[in-house]
Amino acid sequence: VCAGTLNGLSVTGDAQHQYQTLHKMYNNCEIVMGNLEIVLIDHTQDLSFLQTIREVTGYILIAMNVFTSLPLQNLRVIRGTQFYEEKFALFVLLNYNPNTTHALRQLGFNQLTEILAGGVYIEKNAQLCHVNTVEWRDIMRDPHLEPLVRDNGKDCACAPCHESCSGHCWGPGPEDCQ
Repeated sequence: VCAGTLNGLSVTGDAQHQYQTLHKMYNNCEIVMGNLEIVLIDHTQDLSFLQTIREVTGYILIAMNVFTSLPLQNLRVIRGTQFYEEKFALFVLLNYNPNTTHALRQLGFNQLTEILAGGVYIEKNAQLCHVNTVEWRDIMRDPHLEPLVRDNGKDCACAPCHESCSGHCWGPGPEDCQ
């Protein structure tokens, strides 16, 4: 169990400092008590230490990063005890660099089955694929919330879901079915 953060989009120090802080906080962490905020991380950083995270009690914020993938493949639950911008448990925004090819291409939250409270906001991720093929309402507990997923994947050639996925997937492979 490790503590989360409540910084939002404000950061201290440069990208290297951001990465070192992230690594120190979440290395070998399985449950984040609070919010998981991943902001301004460079494409050169190894984020594999995040793969141990299975649960986040607050919200997840992924914004203004330039890595291609986020190894949160073991994330199962976002509890949503706190919200980003007062209503979102998952907030993914502006994860690309307009001057390079570095951009978030796939969420890969293959194990995510529940967002217990709060909504989903995924917007302006120029190369992010397979967010429109996820059935967010199956994951979100609150039936009154509408997932806001728009303006993503403009600059990518998204491979379709594997034929075994019935059109709902986190990525192109048979292991990526929702």
